[in-house]
Amino acid sequence: MFLSFVSWPLALAFVVESARRTRWRAPMHEHLVWAGATAVVFLGYQMSFVPVQGLAVHFLGAAALALIVGYPRAVVSMALVIAADSIWHQASLAGWGLDLLVGGVLPIWAAWLAVTASKRWLPRNPFVFFIGCAFFGVFGAYALTVGVSALLHATTAPAIVPTFWSEYLPYQLLLAWGEAWLEGGLITLLVVYLPGSVRLFDENFYLRAPAARR
Repeated sequence: MFLSFVSWPLALAFVVESARRTRWRAPMHEHLVWAGATAVVFLGYQMSFVPVQGLAVHFLGAAALALIVGYPRAVVSMALVIAADSIWHQASLAGWGLDLLVGGVLPIWAAWLAVTASKRWLPRNPFVFFIGCAFFGVFGAYALTVGVSALLHATTAPAIVPTFWSEYLPYQLLLAWGEAWLEGGLITLLVVYLPGSVRLFDENFYLRAPAARR
């Protein structure tokens, strides 16, 4: 209860700051990609099952969303998706802030950091983005999300921890691995066939040769 109370203002601060940094006067095709990607993530949330009472396994989507639409828009989208999902299932919005921080902001940050680190320390090659960021980076972001969720459940609901580790966690990690490959393949196709549709793929960086040193 305390975590839920504290997380609400922090989550709101992230949403307000992200909305402030969002380029609202972008071309229409950017808004269409943003709306379409957000809708896909929301639909993914609806395809879920409950292996443990009170714990739903579902698509995560936030890391791939960050690669496609960028950090600020992804945070705004996940705030809407998580709120809409709670309303859709007639659940309380008391946990919205914590859910957004763990299931939205955390994987979005992790995906952004993976892209930033790869551009700084890895070769200037588009396959570095495809394999390192869109596949393994996305999976790493989701594995981190699941791990933090495990720690939270261990501290707030110790009674379900054994069942969580034996039944919930394996399903969620397996789904996260499959989701990372599915979303990584989709992002690769978008980069190849729809140039400019993946915001965190820097075409100037990956596709243009660096200027020769004098």
